[in-house]
Amino acid sequence: MEAVFFGFLARELAEFLPGARVEKVFLPVPNVVTLALYLPAGRVVPGCEGRKTVFLHARYGTGRYFLFLSGQKTAQPERAPAAAMRLRKHLRGRRVTRVAADWPHRRLVLSFTGNGPALALDPRSFPALVDAARPELPALTDVSWPSLAAVPAQPDIWQAHPQLSPALRRRLAALPPDQARDRYDRLTAGECDGFFLERKSGEPNALWTVAWPGPPPPSCTVATFPTALEAAAAFGLPLAFGEVSGRAEAPQTAARAASRRRQDRAMLRLAADEARMQAFLARKAEADAIAANLHALDKTAKIAELSLPTADGGQQTLSLDPALTVLANMQKLYHLAAKGERGLAAIAARRRDLQGAKKDLQSRERAPDRVAASPGPSGSLKGVAAHVYRTSDGFLALRGKNAKANDQLLRLASPFDLWFHAADGPGAHVILRRDHPGREVPRQSLAEAAGLAALASYAAGAGTADVWMARVGDVRRVKGAGPGQVTVSRILETLRAAVDPALEKLRELM
Repeated sequence: MEAVFFGFLARELAEFLPGARVEKVFLPVPNVVTLALYLPAGRVVPGCEGRKTVFLHARYGTGRYFLFLSGQKTAQPERAPAAAMRLRKHLRGRRVTRVAADWPHRRLVLSFTGNGPALALDPRSFPALVDAARPELPALTDVSWPSLAAVPAQPDIWQAHPQLSPALRRRLAALPPDQARDRYDRLTAGECDGFFLERKSGEPNALWTVAWPGPPPPSCTVATFPTALEAAAAFGLPLAFGEVSGRAEAPQTAARAASRRRQDRAMLRLAADEARMQAFLARKAEADAIAANLHALDKTAKIAELSLPTADGGQQTLSLDPALTVLANMQKLYHLAAKGERGLAAIAARRRDLQGAKKDLQSRERAPDRVAASPGPSGSLKGVAAHVYRTSDGFLALRGKNAKANDQLLRLASPFDLWFHAADGPGAHVILRRDHPGREVPRQSLAEAAGLAALASYAAGAGTADVWMARVGDVRRVKGAGPGQVTVSRILETLRAAVDPALEKLRELM
């Protein structure tokens, strides 16, 4: 997150956060902190419409920094760590009174009601409780900027002027002088063209407040947002939810990566050993030449070179070990050749083993997620009686086999997963899983998930059926009713789905 963008984001947070009450502080994983904030009556935060409680997510330490407000919280550990409990002790129940930002360093300070400490969010360190009495922090136009000529000439200029990140310096340096001057003047004046999210290969890459001329860099796309809050959320959501949900698989991922590295090193060593054994085996021809002429040689001579006739009438010169006799050299060469022959046989067997292990690892990495091995942000789906499908776009879809399974799927799915059910009648629940709340699902996958719901419903004999689609967080189980009975507070869309038995081909074998 660029410092200049952070400055605009801090101004919007200063507008929307005062009056919000801290409900809880979460530390879902190392390097991520989340504040649950209950908004004052009537307060509407852009991007969090309809939410009374919003979540301020921030990252600290190494990695891409994010800070954003969302209506969704990430998964939390079963037991809050001691550091989270300490922050709760000082902050819970207090209302935000003021937001100040040291924006060049992307540092945010929240002050609260009461006599307790303020909270400093700094990308370089763990959230700190600081003295609430502090000097004013710089506004957007209160920071010194170097001359434009110094920007491309000094790669380390960010050390003296942290608002000039390496990425920003490279962008300015790549522009023609007149365009660079125009963008630089707008930056230094605190002006804003809009809020632009740059994605590289589909992943969040940078946030800008100026529109860069020309096409975006290769493999990059740019999206525009009306507010810094919405742009920051679009940037941070996949990073934050990936940071948290990915932790469950991190040990396995790291183990697979380590296994690949070990296999690659083993194959390199094997290739070196093979070359050495082939060199040993090649010396058998030298031993044969000595043996064929041994009757005419001084067997006890210790010499460094030996000249012998070849079969075509020429001469060949052999290098010998002068510490050994001619006879001992011949014996040593035969010994090395035998060693090379044995070694090559062992290397071939070892290579087959390594190649088999590599193929096994690759097949496991390519294998689609299984229900028993697909931990969701809200819990494990192991043991749930559900059919598993993979849509044409690669999304995982789960359909309950019975009422109990429908209830379990709903309870264990993430709030931002999508729920499908035949409209106005009985049927199975279908859950389409997403990695994070901001992940878009192609229409083809939505249609396929809706069709799977229709196939396991009262409308299975029809040609088409209406299917409701909602966020899992908007679907509630009916208290006291049987398993699978729900109410829906908000339907995103009613899809007209084809009841096509061919969709069952999307089912994965378990």
